[in-house]
Amino acid sequence: MSEAAGTVLAAYRLETRVSSTSEAAERVHVHVIPRDLSAAEGEDGPALHLMAPPTAGRGVKESASVVVVDATTSPIPNGAFDVLEDAVRAYPGVLVVGAVTGSHSALVWVRVQPPSVWQPVGYTVHVSARTAKEGQSVFYASALYGWMRWWLENLDRSALPDRFPVSVLLPRPPDVVEMVMPDASARLSIRHAERAPDRPVEFHDPEDPLYR
Repeated sequence: MSEAAGTVLAAYRLETRVSSTSEAAERVHVHVIPRDLSAAEGEDGPALHLMAPPTAGRGVKESASVVVVDATTSPIPNGAFDVLEDAVRAYPGVLVVGAVTGSHSALVWVRVQPPSVWQPVGYTVHVSARTAKEGQSVFYASALYGWMRWWLENLDRSALPDRFPVSVLLPRPPDVVEMVMPDASARLSIRHAERAPDRPVEFHDPEDPLYR
């Protein structure tokens, strides 16, 4: 296990479900419910996904739909993106990758690539709550995973060709998602995220009088 901003990044088996929507506000309520990792679920039980950190055992990581990494200790400007991108490439079977950047903020990458494409294809969003009191940023990736699964389950596929990779149709999540957990809730603000331009390295001759 590792610790990020006071939150232990442990393996969880999670139930997610969308309870209500508001089309006018483009807001959804995603319930994120941690379950006992060792509990056996029957075929008629709720749909669950596995969230794991890179420090989990190999079998857990290979079975995970969501992987969350700690990017709180990266001092360089694009350090959190580096951590996130390394995890995306390290776990090609994972659908959503989160990088915790603070007690109430995270970068989340969502995979949208067709099965025939080997290189990772997806988008990155910055997810944040208003205050540290609404923290639990380790679960932000699972909240977006729950929204993603709900959206795909409700997609009208009647006009699509057989075996069409529906993940390529997945839009960006709404600007606001209400993450509801058993003991707290958080209003998550979601916006597009991309790396800041790397500053060019300046080379010069220290003996050149123009640079003295």
